[in-house]
Parts: sequence; structure tokens; C-alpha cells
Amino acid sequence: MNNIEKKIPLENKAETMRIPEINIREEKGATLLSILLRGYNQDFGSHDHELSQRVDEYFEQNPLDEKSIKLLKEIKALEDDGVDGETLFNIVLTHDDEDRVESLLEFISKHKECVKKPEKLRNNLLKAINDLENKLPEALKQDFDKATSEDIKIREQNIEDSKQRIKKLIDFFRPQTNTTKTKEVVLLPTDFLMSEKSGVAFNFGDNLYISSHVDNPHNLEHEFLHCIINPIVDKLDKKLSDEQKQKISNLASDKLKVEQGYGKEYYSLLCEEFIRTYNDVFQHGKQPIVYNDFVQKIESLDEEQFNSLLSKKESLKNRCAQLQINTFEDFKNKSQEYFDAFEKNDLREIIFKFYQDFTKEKEKNPNLDFEEFVLKEFNNRI
Repeated sequence: MNNIEKKIPLENKAETMRIPEINIREEKGATLLSILLRGYNQDFGSHDHELSQRVDEYFEQNPLDEKSIKLLKEIKALEDDGVDGETLFNIVLTHDDEDRVESLLEFISKHKECVKKPEKLRNNLLKAINDLENKLPEALKQDFDKATSEDIKIREQNIEDSKQRIKKLIDFFRPQTNTTKTKEVVLLPTDFLMSEKSGVAFNFGDNLYISSHVDNPHNLEHEFLHCIINPIVDKLDKKLSDEQKQKISNLASDKLKVEQGYGKEYYSLLCEEFIRTYNDVFQHGKQPIVYNDFVQKIESLDEEQFNSLLSKKESLKNRCAQLQINTFEDFKNKSQEYFDAFEKNDLREIIFKFYQDFTKEKEKNPNLDFEEFVLKEFNNRI
């Protein structure tokens, strides 16, 4: 090789992203959305926090107005096509910042085709939460403000831990700066109407907005991964055929599609499964659950424990009702049917193996990034 050849780089690889700036800010629109959804459906979210119970008491005496109910019924009708809580959260983040609207509309046009008139939906939803804010009693709003201030103080004390968690993810995935453009992470205060496991994230330009419970840093990791995984799946989209996209949707668990409301669109399902497989399983040295694992779980229970779980867990109760499971003996006899309907996850098994292969390749080439591996290999796995 001559001197000229030595000076020519083998590839123009983008720089790996650095740890973004982390700030904590309140977004009133997100809080108002949760209150609005609770007024429409009392089973929405969680009832654990005192403020959640206060909101329930308010709506018992002040039912949601008919116009808001009509709007939310129309939105509910679109849920199977992908208009989930995440979409609504993205919309209300434009409540105080018109500059975010362009990013919102671009997201909807790419991934939420069922929304035919996004500007109209946004206008109607923002009007509904503004009307609601004007009706809420001042005492209740002040209590929300007080709890939010306390939450922000705790997050400020934990900021170094948040940075280290994000650094660990960056070290593993090695996201490219020309794909993951996030330079600032904005942590929203806890949504007191949601469960500790709930969370959502959305990018507006260089800023990633994350809503997650202050006591669940594991969920913060999950939501941060959206700024790494989602833009990679955006690029992967061009490599996948319509048949492959449909296959991804078919392989995804019904639990994710139906019970957790992600709909049938392959994009959200694939992003979510990439994240959950890494965050919940792979990084902890676990394996995806198979039927034999599920049987062992059942065998560790007795009838009293099963009945206790049935009374406490609404999701388990609903699943058993769908399969006409009324007793512990029914549950054992229909364990395969239950597993296939609610626990089996073929897409997770494929992605888990993909992470295993990526890790092996990284051992040979420490500079390998996840995007490079996905764009080269993933469409061959589907």
C-alpha cells in the first residue's frame, strides 16, 4: 500500500453521541391530558397517589362536558389503528410551543396514517385541555404545583445517577450523531395519575422529552432508548418490504398490540420491542420466557395465591375472563392457551438473538455501532 492509500479513510463514520445535557421542566399540557383522560375513563392510569384520588372526587361531582367526551370517543375509535396515549402526549407537548408543531406533524404523517386531519385533532385536543384547566378548582391546581415542585427537587438530587444510566446505554449502542441528534434531555415531573411503570418520550428537534415516574429510573432508561432506536427504525423502514412490515406486526405479541394499546402499525411495535428486549431482558442476563418457564411459574402457586392475584391484578382478571378461566384448575388446564394468547412473543425471540449476535460482533470490533449492525443484518432476519 502506498502513502496516498494510507491517508484515505476506509469510511466516513459519524461521531458517537456524547452524554446530552439533562434538564428538568414542567409541561402543563401533559398533566392536563392525564386529568382529561381520567375524566373520560375512571379506570385510566393509577389510583395510588393522593392527587389521583382527588381528581376522581372532582369528576364525581363535575362530570366531563359532552364536547370533550365526544372528542375522546372519536379518538378512542382510532386506537386500533395506532392513535395511542403516546400520540396524544406528543400533541399536548405543543401546548406551550408552536415551534414543535412541525416535528409533530412530520411524526404523524410518517407513522400515524390513520390521523387524516392532525391539525384539527391538535386544535380540538388543546381546546379541551384549556377548557378543563379553567374549570379545575384553584386548591387542586395548587396541590399539583406543590407535589410537582417536590418531585423536581428529588430529580435534581438524582441527576448524576440519570447521567450514568444514559452513559451506559450510549456505551452499548454507540449511537451516531447524524442519526440520534438529541443534545438535551428534558425530564418531566412525575405524572401523579399514572402508575410507576408508565412512561412516554418524544423528540422535538434536538430535545428529547421524557415523562417517567421519579421512583422508576429503569423506565427512564427505556424512554431514553427511544431517541436511539426510533431513528434507526426510520432508516430501516426503507430496507423493509411491505410483507416484512406485516410480518413484524404479526410476530409482535398481542399483549403489546391490544392490551397495552400499541395498535397494529409495525413501526411502534418494532421500536418498542427493540427497547423492551434490551432493557427488560438482555441487559439483565435473562432469557425470553418460553412455555416451560410459564408452567414453572404456575406450579409455584397454590389456589389461594392465584385467587389473590386475580383480585389484585385487573389485567390477569380480564385475560382469564376472555379465556373463560374461572378457577385455578382452569388456569392450569388452559396454561398453553393462556401462554400463546398473552405471554408468547415471537418478535422478542428474534430480537434477543439479534442482540446476542451484535454483542459477539462487538467483541471482534469494539467500534461497531448498533445502527450499522441493524441496517446490515436485520432485514435478513425477518
